[in-house]
Amino acid sequence: MTPVSVAESDLGTPGRELGKGGEAAVYELPHYTLPDRRGPLVYKKYRKPHEDAQRLRRIVRLRGQLAPPRRAELDQIAAWPCRLVEDVNGDVIGLVLPRIPDEYMTTVVSPTGTRSTNPCEVQYLFVDPSRAKRLALPTPTADERLTLCRDFAGALAFLHDELDVAFGDINHANELFKVHPKTGVYFIDCDGVRLRGTITTHQQLNTPDWVPPEGNALSPETDRYKLGLFVLRCLTPGASTSGRIDPSAAASVLDQTGLDLLRQAVDDVPAARPTAVRWRRYLNAVLGQFEDPPRITRAEVTRPFVLLGQPVEIAWAADHTTRIEVSAGGRTVTADGGLGHGTVAIDLPASGFVQVRATSTLGADVVQVGPVPVIEPPKQVTMPILMPPVVFPQLDHLIPVVDLPEPPRLAGVPAPEVTVASPPPGDPLRLHVAMAPPIALDEVIGAGPVFSFDRSTPAEEA
Repeated sequence: MTPVSVAESDLGTPGRELGKGGEAAVYELPHYTLPDRRGPLVYKKYRKPHEDAQRLRRIVRLRGQLAPPRRAELDQIAAWPCRLVEDVNGDVIGLVLPRIPDEYMTTVVSPTGTRSTNPCEVQYLFVDPSRAKRLALPTPTADERLTLCRDFAGALAFLHDELDVAFGDINHANELFKVHPKTGVYFIDCDGVRLRGTITTHQQLNTPDWVPPEGNALSPETDRYKLGLFVLRCLTPGASTSGRIDPSAAASVLDQTGLDLLRQAVDDVPAARPTAVRWRRYLNAVLGQFEDPPRITRAEVTRPFVLLGQPVEIAWAADHTTRIEVSAGGRTVTADGGLGHGTVAIDLPASGFVQVRATSTLGADVVQVGPVPVIEPPKQVTMPILMPPVVFPQLDHLIPVVDLPEPPRLAGVPAPEVTVASPPPGDPLRLHVAMAPPIALDEVIGAGPVFSFDRSTPAEEA
């Protein structure tokens, strides 16, 4: 079994002081190593014996009880205490901790040009990116910020679900981050965690701007509230971000599901706050790094039938998928599955089934839709109609007899010759008046009825 405590004399001569606070100072341990913890170690020495040694003992023992793969996972996300340090009286006077890895340190350039190397605290994520560049701080991209939120949720999920502890004082400085060579979040000051079901005399307070609605009571539910604040502030850097609590500020960077989670996280009802696992799963899905195999939740045609020549439209919805494939009649149409839902149109040459397939790196889910009726549209057809022959009667006997008045006699003008030709059936009756010299119209006005004359002769008409 892994030892829980060591004597201060076993540590050798401490090295230089790395930092100090109100309760303790931290020193290098250049001559001390542990078989179960690789890398450099430090000695956190309390100014006076710790008042809650039993709780610290349980915290150290938690790590020692983990299987090696789980212990390695914890060491990746937290500066978890490895040993208690006892004095000659058996009092707990300090802890052996891993030193903060170099990738979680950063060089900061002050406005005056002074350079200093500090832990890369998550408060740097809340700074306006243009100002962060001037200070030589890391400036993650939008996707890197989403990934850091995922890393934060994943680390907190491990503490809650694997160790059954509440971290407690989540704030702007107790968690560090890195972007290169890959993103990561690292929890420090882990000796303040709270084990579920224990009562401690060691009071741990909330940091201003991180106080949950229920006050100073620390629990997994208050951790979830602060996780929501971290997500909100990490994704919306800028002025006043460090005190931001309004979820609507993230409307431009989160979809509706994410906004709903954020609103629940900062709600006054602790039981309504989403777990760290739920946040991790959601953020992994947003990043296209699903934790579960694909699952199709909807696949149906948008109309009960289609006309031949028109595409079939399939409405789909799926979880944990990167690609949607719709196949029918030997054809396949693909769509981006990361959207979570959509419609796909595909040609179907005849009535039959349509296959919908959701895929990701973790597998596939397949659903058949149909059969889908494909109906041939009506055609315009010209049909012959038999008509009986129509015989028109001879109408010559119906041609009226026209009695023309006697034309006036003009001196020196011979009488016109009037002929009436019988027209073919259906043609109009034509009156021919052969005249000698032309007659002016005014010579006949007043002498009787006025006619319009065709001056052509029968020969000309022929």
